[in-house]
Amino acid sequence: MHTKLAPNSISYEDFKNHRTGYDFERKKLVEKLQGLQELRYNDVPEAVVQRKKDGEAFLEKAEVQNLVEWKLKFGTYRPSLAKLVASNSVEEVRKTTSSAFSLMEDNPNPGKAIATLSKLRGIGPATASLLLSCYDPIIIPFFSDELFRWLHWQPDVDDNTKKRKSKAMEDDGNANRKIKYTAKEYASIFDKTTTLRQRLSEESGETITAVDIEKAAYNIIKTAQEEKSTGAIDDEPDAAVENKARSHPSAKRRKKQETPES
Repeated sequence: MHTKLAPNSISYEDFKNHRTGYDFERKKLVEKLQGLQELRYNDVPEAVVQRKKDGEAFLEKAEVQNLVEWKLKFGTYRPSLAKLVASNSVEEVRKTTSSAFSLMEDNPNPGKAIATLSKLRGIGPATASLLLSCYDPIIIPFFSDELFRWLHWQPDVDDNTKKRKSKAMEDDGNANRKIKYTAKEYASIFDKTTTLRQRLSEESGETITAVDIEKAAYNIIKTAQEEKSTGAIDDEPDAAVENKARSHPSAKRRKKQETPES
């Protein structure tokens, strides 16, 4: 992954391209998640907004179960987790999510709300962040692997010397580092997302949401992984990448197949 795509340096245009790329290039993901994608990004958040207008925002047990199913299909599927979530009663889910959402009204920092939601069986910081994201998708990011790795990505090529950094900085900028899914890690995600969201919003004059960042991060990380697996790695200086692309066998084949635009 090129340093220009690092969170602290990505331009609004590059960000927008990857945010849009999530919708157009990740069709397999959408097909895999089927109707759950609509539930996660539209149906459940809209239901929460309406309940808040009616006087109390909360989630139903069935909604939490659907969100957990989305999360498991989005990442690593663990049937035992779904069973634990199902063991919570309808009343427990309503009461706990209502309490967590109320905390967010008084303080937009999600720390206490994450701790409250984690009292439900099968709900840890990552899943709790997903539930909170449905309450406020503008400021609350979902703790996905891709978002964590992108926000904490550190380039392993020095922009000044064009040389790789120390051994400790290899492994594609720690993109494959082990994630512990702790409240401390989520606090870091929230802070970095807030900083990036505010910067991009100021630069673009548009409202950049935590969901936008979540989707862009997914596309950036997946694209980088695909490029790495095919040998088209974009973590080197521009000239080196361009030369490598020109000499790559697939590039030569594409050149032969190219025809003038009609």
